[in-house]
Amino acid sequence: MLKWITILVALLGLGLTAYTVATSDDRIPTPPPAQAPSINPFGRGIASQGVIEPASRAVGLAAPEPGLIVEVFVRVNDTVKRGAPLFRLDGALLEAELPQRQAAKRAAEAEVARLRSLPRAEDVPPLRAEVADAAARLGEARWLLRRIEQANERNAATPDEVARRSFAVETAEAVHDAARARLDKLTSGAWEPDVRIAEAALARAEADLESLRMRLARLTVRAPIDGTVLRLNAEPGEFTSGGAASMSSVADAPMVLGDLSELHVRAQVDEEDTPQLRAGARAVARVRGAADVVVPLVMLRIEPFASPKMSLMGTTTERVDTRIVEAVFRVEGATTVRLYPGQVVDVFIETEASPRDGSSPGPGADRENR
Repeated sequence: MLKWITILVALLGLGLTAYTVATSDDRIPTPPPAQAPSINPFGRGIASQGVIEPASRAVGLAAPEPGLIVEVFVRVNDTVKRGAPLFRLDGALLEAELPQRQAAKRAAEAEVARLRSLPRAEDVPPLRAEVADAAARLGEARWLLRRIEQANERNAATPDEVARRSFAVETAEAVHDAARARLDKLTSGAWEPDVRIAEAALARAEADLESLRMRLARLTVRAPIDGTVLRLNAEPGEFTSGGAASMSSVADAPMVLGDLSELHVRAQVDEEDTPQLRAGARAVARVRGAADVVVPLVMLRIEPFASPKMSLMGTTTERVDTRIVEAVFRVEGATTVRLYPGQVVDVFIETEASPRDGSSPGPGADRENR
């Protein structure tokens, strides 16, 4: 009996549940979105994603070579002029080579000066005396030769004695000529090829010294443009590997610089929308988190090169297997919200003339920037 009662109660509960579900009209209310979506304000337009950038683009400054950062001259938000020092690497090893290069240059200069000052006044008198001595010996040998030749005419000398005197004259003439040649070589100064070799050695020493000074100067990284320090990743005592190869992105640079005199927006237009893109088109941007703020844009240029999409915005519906064409706009006028370089905004570009005002949405203008 209890068994049948249990089955009956279960059937009654199941029927009551089915009746309740069938007759209930309550629905779970859909909560409103956390923020209003960005709406295309143009009747027909292109929706794209854009990135705020300085007028100069963000310039990532890398050290010219690996080294230890010993001094940082600026901080974030500092305004700098072109050529202003930003940070400096340790140059102790190069500075140790500087006296050696300077000494090598002085030695080369001294060698050139020595060659150009030849002959030395002290070297000439001994050679002149040597020439005079050789001339006197030559005169004596010639006199003895004449005497022996006269004796030979009177049969008072043998032919062998005449021959010996002749050879003595020739020897004295050779000694005299050698002394004269040494004197002429000395008085003519340094040999021109020797001077050119010494001058080339001096030029090399000067080039080595200048090269070292340039390397020392390059250890101080200077601002390539007038701009503002946007990001600082360098502090004294840190080591930087140097070069662009060490940076996977501009944000990884020891320092990021940009010209904030005006802001630009670089919009990524999907290749499927590029046929509708036209130069000089009107455009606006909406700031994420403040969709009611409309930022007017003025097109500066369309960069005529399609490239794979590399800059990802992180949205769930973002397409990555596509190519994009970049259009660059200038932010026109002041905005009620502050814009930061690197910030992502929604960009809407008009594709054809529309009778509606660009600040108010029209029918069919519900394309969100995804």
